[in-house]
Amino acid sequence: MLYINAPIGIGKTSLAKILSKDLGTKAFLEEPEKIPLLSSFYEDGNISREMKSFAVQIEFLDYRYEQLLEGMYLKQEGMNNTVYDSSLISDGIMSRNLYNRGEFPEVLYKDYLRLNNNMQRNVAGHPFMGPDLIIYLDAPFERMLKNIELRGRKMEIEDPKLKEYYYSVWKIYRDWYNSYGDTPTMKIDMTSIDFVNNENDKIEVLNKIESQLVSLGKLSNTEYKQIKKSRKM
Repeated sequence: MLYINAPIGIGKTSLAKILSKDLGTKAFLEEPEKIPLLSSFYEDGNISREMKSFAVQIEFLDYRYEQLLEGMYLKQEGMNNTVYDSSLISDGIMSRNLYNRGEFPEVLYKDYLRLNNNMQRNVAGHPFMGPDLIIYLDAPFERMLKNIELRGRKMEIEDPKLKEYYYSVWKIYRDWYNSYGDTPTMKIDMTSIDFVNNENDKIEVLNKIESQLVSLGKLSNTEYKQIKKSRKM
């Protein structure tokens, strides 16, 4: 299982689609329309975030757990290296940020943490040791803002006060990466990389990730060579 971790708008979903296609596996993507409360979560700034933080995070928790269950099933059926553009780990980061900002009441935050931790430890009776690799996308804050604006989701851009909230999200992901050590991670510096529109950048990123999978024993050299050969067909 491969997790892609990054703040809002950095390119998680795009990379998940590109990487899963290259590996011939399934991508588990975040679909905002399947989180009913998400749009109203942004509608009145910190007031709506505080009022709805627990409910929104529980919706995400249920959604991510369903994806994790399916991923575990696929692994048992022989499909390795499924790709997730978000996860229970990233949800925990977002929740921590809300708590730090005073927008997630402490008693509810502790309840949420307990549920999140329990779900990550045990998936339908199977011990879960975490993902095989977490790919962290690092980009300047200004690029994050530009990408959010370009994708044009009304709930994300209509309130100019959200800029301060987005900065806190950007910062906490950097803090997470600098302190995390539970499972293998790798960082991709997105400052001058565009794997969506630049073919050379795309191949460079795919090779970097897949070489790491070979090093971790999650992809054989033969499989890696075949993947690179298939790109030219």
